[in-house]
Amino acid sequence: MIGSLLLSQCGDDGDSDTSGSSAGAGSSASTSPESGSTSRSGLSTASPNDGGASGQPGTITAGDTSVLPLTAGADPAPALAQVSGQPAQGSAVQVLSVPADEGFWVGTSDTERIWVQLTGSGESPYQVQEGDTVDFQGTVVAHSPGFAQQVGLEVAEGAAQLDAQGHHLEVDKTSVTLAD
Repeated sequence: MIGSLLLSQCGDDGDSDTSGSSAGAGSSASTSPESGSTSRSGLSTASPNDGGASGQPGTITAGDTSVLPLTAGADPAPALAQVSGQPAQGSAVQVLSVPADEGFWVGTSDTERIWVQLTGSGESPYQVQEGDTVDFQGTVVAHSPGFAQQVGLEVAEGAAQLDAQGHHLEVDKTSVTLAD
């Protein structure tokens, strides 16, 4: 993490970093504890003209809302309900663990993460592994208590957290790609 921060500061001495810093001064993207090390554009929303990066690396957005900070509160279900049913886009999001065949956790930490449930038929064109950085498009979906058990998640793998969140991302298998 610190190495990445140092490398990102060393490699961007003259070009877009200066203009990105002033443009992002009023951004709400800094609500994530990780955003200080990854924010170069200062954007917190998805933009189709960013060359594939929806805002900043390591983000998941639904409309104009950053999803990951919603997951970290004391009562995440009502916060996530605000974006329920909306399309979501993940950009260079870290895979934290892959405890199920068709699902995995993405985010910045064990407290700021959300479950991705893969949908669609057949095998995935890409097999997600812990530590990967992925891009995807999906939908924020509400689920009932007991969803964690339905997808095969154990207590030690975050079952209580998933049920407390009351929402997950449904992502078609073909939408998940390894980020550049």
